[in-house]
Amino acid sequence: MRSTTTTTPEGLKTNFRWDGGRRVADDQNVAYILPSDQGEVERLKINHNLWRNLMNGLYKSEIHEKLVNGIRVLDVGCGPGWWTLDMARMYPNSQFVGIDMADVFVTADLPPNVTFKIMNAGVGLDFESSSFDFVFQRFLVMGLPGDQYVHSVKEMKRVLKTGGGIEILELVNDYQNASPAFTQISAWKLDSFIADKVSTFLSEAGFANIKDVNYDVPIGKWGGQEGETFLAIQRLALPAVKVMVTQLTGATAHEYDRVAQKALEEANHYQVSTRFRLIYGTAQ
Repeated sequence: MRSTTTTTPEGLKTNFRWDGGRRVADDQNVAYILPSDQGEVERLKINHNLWRNLMNGLYKSEIHEKLVNGIRVLDVGCGPGWWTLDMARMYPNSQFVGIDMADVFVTADLPPNVTFKIMNAGVGLDFESSSFDFVFQRFLVMGLPGDQYVHSVKEMKRVLKTGGGIEILELVNDYQNASPAFTQISAWKLDSFIADKVSTFLSEAGFANIKDVNYDVPIGKWGGQEGETFLAIQRLALPAVKVMVTQLTGATAHEYDRVAQKALEEANHYQVSTRFRLIYGTAQ
């Protein structure tokens, strides 16, 4: 196990360590404990493409005309920045800012309307109030504990202009038709049922016109192309989750590997699927 430090141009530092061959955050102010390395960059690319197909686009909020004319957009927990980059190329008149606690940003052929910054959304957003027109966030339930998640929603409300939009996509820790192995994996995970509470968080923060959409995504060839793609994602995601599980539970690496492999083998037979929620609304 060795440590590394990433320093941004602004002088901020994020400490990392290598655990089981994966680079993970080693910072008391960072709750995110999935890996931040090239393997995760590759998984997130496949995941981004899957959701672009599932949603038939990159977002559900009714902001197309505003994006065409030019607005300022914040992508919270952007990871490599796949969503930010696709949006920036689609809407060259708008400005896009992607933030993440780790420097895994894809900067090759960076569009001129994109800025990436290292920032920990769990402790606050270092932006002026009412400085964005749209805020997008996805898959941070395993990166923000409940209290930090609520704080993050309030911060997103603060940086949004009145009438600005918010859109959040999250995983729910709930396998449908779960096999025995997937049931065990679900029991090991953190409280990613936070996703079922996001609508309430938005309402309590002062958002209006809130819409909540459920997605049930198949794992395995029984679900067609989407199922096969999501199975490929699971082959990358389950090893990434191992770092978290072995840190926070009594499971050994060997035990986790055995259960994860069994889950992948069982997914098609049991017709397992995973639940997600997409929530969007307007700042008042």
